[in-house]
Amino acid sequence: MKRWQNNLYMVGLLLIEAIIMLYVVPKANADEISMKISLVIALFLAILVSFALLVKGNQGNYKAIIPIFIVCVATYIQILYCAAFYSWGAYVCMALPIFQLILGYAIFRYSNDIVSLFIGCSNLMFSTIWANQYQGFLWFHNKSGDLETMAVASLCAVIGALIVFTVSTIMIMKFIPKTH
Repeated sequence: MKRWQNNLYMVGLLLIEAIIMLYVVPKANADEISMKISLVIALFLAILVSFALLVKGNQGNYKAIIPIFIVCVATYIQILYCAAFYSWGAYVCMALPIFQLILGYAIFRYSNDIVSLFIGCSNLMFSTIWANQYQGFLWFHNKSGDLETMAVASLCAVIGALIVFTVSTIMIMKFIPKTH
């Protein structure tokens, strides 16, 4: 398969993944207990699957795996940021693109091959959608329990997913595998 076809395939997979995640991640009006359980289980599974794929893709070369795995885990800082500052409302969501650009650059910088780049982009997408929905969830349950909150949280999640998708597409198209 040619490089551009492989890149197009990866971008298509990322788009499908974003659509599925936007549908699967609980919305702002979700039950409090189920939201927290879903968050913990989803994050654990995402990190576990990412680590397994990185180990498989790099044939156990832990020296190559550790930096990109740390960046993959660091993408979830967005969720902690949204949880800590949810009372600021939509302003929190407006600051997330800064996180996404910095984390996107770190993913691009520490990826050894296209698989590790894709895994990093997937973690960034996942954490962005969860961060926006969780911020909306906290705002909905602690500040304002109206439908507008749900709409704003979902809109922020879609916009965040579009930003990450755009950044990820650029990274995938510009990526040149490192040879050791």
